[in-house]
Amino acid sequence: MTAEELFLIQENQTHFINAFGDWRIDSYAKNKYEKDIAKTKNYKNNYFYHATGGFGESGLGNGLYLGKDKRALDNFYNLDGTEGKIITYYGEPKFIDLTNSEEFEIFESEAKKLYLDENYLRDYTVLNGFDGIRYFDIETTGEEFVLYNTETVQIMEEV
Repeated sequence: MTAEELFLIQENQTHFINAFGDWRIDSYAKNKYEKDIAKTKNYKNNYFYHATGGFGESGLGNGLYLGKDKRALDNFYNLDGTEGKIITYYGEPKFIDLTNSEEFEIFESEAKKLYLDENYLRDYTVLNGFDGIRYFDIETTGEEFVLYNTETVQIMEEV
């Protein structure tokens, strides 16, 4: 599912409205919504982008934070006053789809039972045969990919 499709789920809409307001009448909420769903509009197979100007996220352990839409990432991270650049990666990592918040919570709970350190998600993801996770956080960045096995992608040279 794209971020736009995920947003159609009533639970996600309600959560978004409670956190940011109604995107149909509030300009701030509309801007946030448009940035989040834009991340899935320009997919290129096997290409991922990383914004060096973005802030680190807690709770997911050490990983490479990737998006699928270069322009949306640049807008999200670099037009808000931070400076950085977008790095392009190419590869075929295998992500576990945890875009459903309940599935993410179950997966995270199982990981915490097995691993006591801060890398519990990374270790549990790899144990299950995946290179990373795909998740959807309606309150912060929308759709994201966290790659734990970085050997599955290569940096593309800038032209």
